[in-house]
Amino acid sequence: MSGRIEIVPAPKTTPVQASDVFRPVFLRGLAALAYALMSIFWIGADEKVVTYSTAAFLVVTGVFMWQYVSVESAPEKSRAPYALGAGLMLMAGIATVFVSSITWVGYVAAFAFLAAGIAELVVFAKLREAFPPFRNQLVTGAVGVILAISLCFSGGLDAHALFGLIGGGTIVLAVFALIAAFGHRHEMKAAAPATTNTPDQDNN
Repeated sequence: MSGRIEIVPAPKTTPVQASDVFRPVFLRGLAALAYALMSIFWIGADEKVVTYSTAAFLVVTGVFMWQYVSVESAPEKSRAPYALGAGLMLMAGIATVFVSSITWVGYVAAFAFLAAGIAELVVFAKLREAFPPFRNQLVTGAVGVILAISLCFSGGLDAHALFGLIGGGTIVLAVFALIAAFGHRHEMKAAAPATTNTPDQDNN
């Protein structure tokens, strides 16, 4: 025995995987950015604005999460836990429209972020080597869980304060998701030169 420790490099995202996930990751980032900007600049937002904008954000986030894990290159066994989190996020968004107070908007949003966050952490922990894009779910999952815990203590906040609390979390999600999306875009383009040079190499 030589006693040497062999370091195995982490799997890299393939161009096919990057191409598959770019759109849902990018759109999820845009949705989070839109919500964050509304929470910052809509100073006079009332309960109705916060309720409907939060409901819309949860629904579209659930849809983009569903699209993300439904791509062909994603492992089959990842779809059940991640789709469950996405579905609960989507249903919570629909339920938000029917709540009776701004306090319950916070509690329903807490449930949505907790369910989605746990699902993202599960696929990160178990499947990031099989599907390298899942490495990004460490940050999105952690932010979701932290935001959910914060919202569990949001009782008593008015509409403006709740809007700001959720908006603070979505700023982090937006920045990270957009960085991840442009990273996937770069991974898609990085394969193009290699593909273009293949015929020349064969001719030589």
